[in-house]
Amino acid sequence: MPERNIEINIDGMIGPTHHFGGLGVGNIASHASQNQISNPREAALEGLAKMERVAGLGVAQYYLPPPTRPNWQWLETIGYSGDRRDLLRRCYDESPRLLSAAYSSAFMWTANAATVAPASDTSDGRLHLVPSNLCSNLHRGQEAAERRDQLRQMFREVPNCDVHEPLPSVWALRDEGAANHMRLCGPDGQKAIHLFVYGQSDESMSAKFFSRQSEQAARSVARRMSLRDDDCVFVQQTAQAIDAGVFHNDVIAMSNGGVMIYHELAFENSDSTIECINQKFERKTGANLFCRSVNDSELPIAEAVRSYLFNSQLISVENENAGGDMELICPTNCCDSSAVSNLLRGWIEEAGNPIRGVRYMPLGQSMKNGGGPACLRLRVMLSPTQLKEVDDRFMVTEERLIKLRTEVNNWYPGSIELSDLARLDFAEHVVMAAKTIASLDCSVPYAKKF
Repeated sequence: MPERNIEINIDGMIGPTHHFGGLGVGNIASHASQNQISNPREAALEGLAKMERVAGLGVAQYYLPPPTRPNWQWLETIGYSGDRRDLLRRCYDESPRLLSAAYSSAFMWTANAATVAPASDTSDGRLHLVPSNLCSNLHRGQEAAERRDQLRQMFREVPNCDVHEPLPSVWALRDEGAANHMRLCGPDGQKAIHLFVYGQSDESMSAKFFSRQSEQAARSVARRMSLRDDDCVFVQQTAQAIDAGVFHNDVIAMSNGGVMIYHELAFENSDSTIECINQKFERKTGANLFCRSVNDSELPIAEAVRSYLFNSQLISVENENAGGDMELICPTNCCDSSAVSNLLRGWIEEAGNPIRGVRYMPLGQSMKNGGGPACLRLRVMLSPTQLKEVDDRFMVTEERLIKLRTEVNNWYPGSIELSDLARLDFAEHVVMAAKTIASLDCSVPYAKKF
């Protein structure tokens, strides 16, 4: 009998340069917050609180340290070199967007880090992680190699595991990872189908925003992960959703195990698409998919995007009394919406619905940049044997949370405005802050808070 899969969650530690650069294409919250004053300290503490909550539900919770920003090498690659004080000022004067990109903390949204298929699903019996190239946005392409290296470090001792190279960084293969992928599995957690969501083709692009996931990328990732054709469904987003601010599928649909909840405007040819998903799921698993559509009359798409209901984190509660119960971790924005409140109340009261509880988490800093609970985590399914070999230096424990909070409170700025990015003293401070978080036991004396 095969070993039962165990899910781990990997969150990206929010970095000390978290700021509102407004660089996210099609991300309405990011655009609306551009140039406002951010609070990296608050952002990181909110992220740690969410990690603690997930770990408290029995999920193995891990984190990835923030890469160092500003990315001096990236700035040099685009022609800004020489004395760093002059470099920062010149870049700020000539192109503030480029400087913002060099300081980007968008790596915090780990759902974009990679796409994952467990060994139980693949034709070669190996765990596959394909880091995303993230080439469709100015600020995010620099993350591809960084996340590849971190994931290789985390999984270096895990047997039967491949952390691949990202897809080539070309427009036709633009890939933004697990935010556009759902694994739907049966009660045993072993048999599963994979749903890949992509945007409009280049010839029929959305009128307002271009799509950030291409069909060619989705199909290439599926091949790279050695998934069987019969186990995959490729689905196109609607132009209406993209124009409403649905830049990733996880802004308009969510899933966990054998549960999928989606907005009726999420997918092209919705009825036939859902029928295909249901049929493949039943044929593969022998079970029925718990599938719920949310009508636009119940929750208008603009309100779905504003509240980020679908970006909530749906988690199986792992304890002896929970059975098949799930908890939904929602952003506090959901509390402000009567439409969302009515939906959540109905789901909890519905017979047979596995969602038994809702927890609201304050993630205001992330939300202002367009990222909710699900954006902040990457899910990886492992066998118990594989789990034992994951690098435990990345595991969230009570002791490590205490250390991380201490470092955040002592090093992270309490506010950032765009002009701060042009200061060398600021740049040197946040570089040391990121290095401190990465090392945890760094012996460098604490600096004063900004």
